[in-house]
Amino acid sequence: MKTNRSEGKHVKKSVLAAVMIIGAGTMMFQGFTQVVAAAEYNKINTVPTSYVSYMDQSSRTAKNSLPEGYKKANYTVRDIDLEYYRNQTPTSKDMAKKDAAEIGAQALWSVYGLSLEGQVVEMGYQSATDSLPRSSWYADVLINGERSYYFEVDSVTGELFGVGHSRTLNKNVSVAFDAALDKNPQEYAALAEETAEKLNVVHGAVAAAEYNGQGYSSNDPSISFNIKGENGEVALMTFSRYDKALLGIGYSAGYKYTLEQIERFEQKAKDSAAQRQKSTPSASGNQAPALMGVQ
Repeated sequence: MKTNRSEGKHVKKSVLAAVMIIGAGTMMFQGFTQVVAAAEYNKINTVPTSYVSYMDQSSRTAKNSLPEGYKKANYTVRDIDLEYYRNQTPTSKDMAKKDAAEIGAQALWSVYGLSLEGQVVEMGYQSATDSLPRSSWYADVLINGERSYYFEVDSVTGELFGVGHSRTLNKNVSVAFDAALDKNPQEYAALAEETAEKLNVVHGAVAAAEYNGQGYSSNDPSISFNIKGENGEVALMTFSRYDKALLGIGYSAGYKYTLEQIERFEQKAKDSAAQRQKSTPSASGNQAPALMGVQ
């Protein structure tokens, strides 16, 4: 039994590591152009974009009417100046960069009430990869010259993969793990559920907001939740532990691939643990314990 408990802990640690790796590079986007693009370039293989079932779904963001109160802003669209993006070229199936920028502009208005009038949107095309088998347009939004917001849009369907806000607080704030909050995140869970309903994050009624974990970006501590919709969609929402501000949303269209990766990591860890257990001789009642004291 001791062996089983030990193996179980090992599996959980392996899965946790996988979640941290995936989460850092997939849906949070903070430092995306500096960190993930470099990692991708070094490298995950690109693959043909796959839309076996996705094209049957409506391109919700692209086809929706304009958000209430939205007025098209006069903003500048330019390329992200990184080698990773310079080495990738959109295909005939992909929407124009300016069209993807407008989808993102509308999303930022809907979520944050942000107008991009006079601002700059830096965009880069991302080919489909093993971890995200759908090509996309990623954007950093510069507000008064500072990278402050970001979004990612499916380059074919126009579906929104994610949107968010990155910031550096102008005061010293602890980003340490909050053990008390970890035990009782209900206040934030209620906030997540209420916000998800308001913003229609899972395109329907919310069934639950499940605690996902804590982290931080720059000096802004965060807490995340998996938002589960009654329709089966699962999205990721992240809030600041400093002032409860909404920092990011990873919509189901893209987040489902992260969840699939986590499942694969989990299964691989379980299989590995089971294999190790099989290869380790079990101690019978007549055998001396194999574990010896360490001096």
